[in-house]
Amino acid sequence: MAASAVCFSFTAVFAKLAYAGHVNLTTLLFARFILAALVIWAVIACSRQSAATARRELGAYFFLALLGYGIATSCLFASLRLIPASLASMLLYTHPALVAAGEVLFYRRPLTGNKTAALVMSAAGLLMVLGTAAGKVSLPGVLLALGASLSYAAYLLLGNRVLDHNDHSLAATGYVLGFAALGFGLYGLFSGQLDFGFQFSGWIWITALAVVATVMAIILLYAALTRIEAGRAAIISTLEPVLTVIMSALIFRERLGPWQVTGGLLVLTAIMVLHVKPPVKGEVELH
Repeated sequence: MAASAVCFSFTAVFAKLAYAGHVNLTTLLFARFILAALVIWAVIACSRQSAATARRELGAYFFLALLGYGIATSCLFASLRLIPASLASMLLYTHPALVAAGEVLFYRRPLTGNKTAALVMSAAGLLMVLGTAAGKVSLPGVLLALGASLSYAAYLLLGNRVLDHNDHSLAATGYVLGFAALGFGLYGLFSGQLDFGFQFSGWIWITALAVVATVMAIILLYAALTRIEAGRAAIISTLEPVLTVIMSALIFRERLGPWQVTGGLLVLTAIMVLHVKPPVKGEVELH
């Protein structure tokens, strides 16, 4: 799971490096998803996994692609043009608390002490991050990153229902990536925003984004989920924004103030609190 988090943590870094190679947003997302989809389907073919799916599921995969890879990724990658990668990553990682709130509101799941504490800590952390950044960073960039968090939370809430009984998660990912590539390709074609006249370095970072931060990250995530419980996986995944912050500091010389660091730590702590089970028979376990 830690390896998956490391791979995911490169997402914002590779995107910013691709922008430095003069790759525009639409081209970056189309190239990322078409390459990732091709690699995923090659893995499925080589491993002889089933790719069968019901026709009604294809509609759900299309909607997941629109919500998760379309809106959420577009918002996140657009925010990276306006605000530091470290800040965008911390804002994105408010989505676990939003998922918890969504489960209470839409699925009528109980508002436990853990969820209440996590929501309070996440909100406090967000206020600390944004309060110290006010007037110093782009407001549209912040709103885009928060929009990515909200869209990704909705994606997870819907995906949990859609994929709950699906035994072919890798194939489902292949379909979702394929639909995302198709959507960005058509949009770029008709809007005239597909432009492959960028620097060669752009291809290096697009390929890294597709293979390392998408395909490898997803495959390692699925491998981890077959070996450890989802709660433990979620806690380990908090390595992702921490590593993004560290790499942003090393590569882009981005610096966070002490209040922003404290706020980010509160958001990460909230994620851990969400996955702590109540004591049972004198024991405390993580699920």
